[in-house]
Amino acid sequence: MAKTNYHNHTYLCQHAQGLPYDYIKRAVELDYDEIGMSDHGPILYDLFARMTLSEFYDIYLPDIEKAKQEFFKQIKIYKGLEIEYFQNHHQHYEMLLKDLDYLILGQHVLIHQSKFIDVFRDMNDEYLELYKDTVIEALETKYFRILAHPDIYLFGYQTWNEKTEKVARAIIEAAIRTDTLLEINANGIRRRRIINQDGEEVYLYPRKEFWTLLKAYPEAQIIINEDNHALKQIGDKAVFRAHEFAQELNLTIRDFLYD
Repeated sequence: MAKTNYHNHTYLCQHAQGLPYDYIKRAVELDYDEIGMSDHGPILYDLFARMTLSEFYDIYLPDIEKAKQEFFKQIKIYKGLEIEYFQNHHQHYEMLLKDLDYLILGQHVLIHQSKFIDVFRDMNDEYLELYKDTVIEALETKYFRILAHPDIYLFGYQTWNEKTEKVARAIIEAAIRTDTLLEINANGIRRRRIINQDGEEVYLYPRKEFWTLLKAYPEAQIIINEDNHALKQIGDKAVFRAHEFAQELNLTIRDFLYD
């Protein structure tokens, strides 16, 4: 099994540590085959902590380039960002992609009637549908190589039922149509667990009920990412547990970002 990880953050997002060079150097020390940097990208709304466009061009990209020049013989390095999808930002994504190898869709926020909805806290039946529709629309643009934590909607809406299953199936099927990788996110394993509707202790994400559905979709492409916010998290116990989680569900995991 190859050692790869395409989801890493930096101090530029204001809730992580380190620079791209630090993560890449540590990945080299741990004998990773490939690494992708994908900090939270600059968006056009002033909503929450994200790097600015000037930081993207003046700090983020040059630091990745510095690491590529030093470690190119030891590890394959990709330049990416994790970013939310908004309908009126297409030119923005296209501009960013000129300097990147990939984008990760991380839909932490929704827009409803000019109001911003926090997927971690504000979910209800109406917003479930909005999450589904937003994610599917985003994937159909083909801007995004990976859908981060596709089950994140279950953080704010924790009951698994017919509605949440319908959302899951629609997203899985959209990912298959658009050749998007579905991410089992190890950072969710670092968080608390809950008791689900069946009295079973489960992760908020990766949510067992969601990923169990993937058994019926053998054509879906699944990747495990670490979603690191600190150097000590690279290859930690949560990453090991994420692989165990996939094995327990008999899921086939893709090793590499691209064929």
